[in-house]
Amino acid sequence: MHDNEALAEVFNELIRINFDRVYGYEKAASEAEKVDIDLKVIFGKNADLSRQYITYWQEQVRMLGQEPASDSTIRGKVYRVWMDVKSAVTDDRESILNSCAFGEEAAVEAYEDALTTKTHLPDEHRMYIANQKSKLQDAHQMIKTYADVNENISR
Repeated sequence: MHDNEALAEVFNELIRINFDRVYGYEKAASEAEKVDIDLKVIFGKNADLSRQYITYWQEQVRMLGQEPASDSTIRGKVYRVWMDVKSAVTDDRESILNSCAFGEEAAVEAYEDALTTKTHLPDEHRMYIANQKSKLQDAHQMIKTYADVNENISR
């Protein structure tokens, strides 16, 4: 039973970081309404992807006989408060993109932590984590590219 609890905790961390992404991208999308519609579409797609991941990992935790996480990380909550304060001061495209890039870095790190856990990961789960991490890295690269382009235009 201890193994199931440990594995469920690994999965619950993935659930929590994906809740962070959903909340972060929902916030960014609401800010992007004031800036650019193209960002709103990208942010919506990224949030939807994380919702799919949440559903998948919650199901896996239930199959282990454990209770799945139902909210974000403490770090994510603190970060959202900071974003709320920042967005009250500025709502420019560069700030929104940089905030999203920061959030994506945290998500990729959480997936890396899951892959390097000392808890035994069955091959099927390791494959899902690696695949999802790859998609998060792609999203991070896209956000960074948008931020870089925006920075070059601003110069």
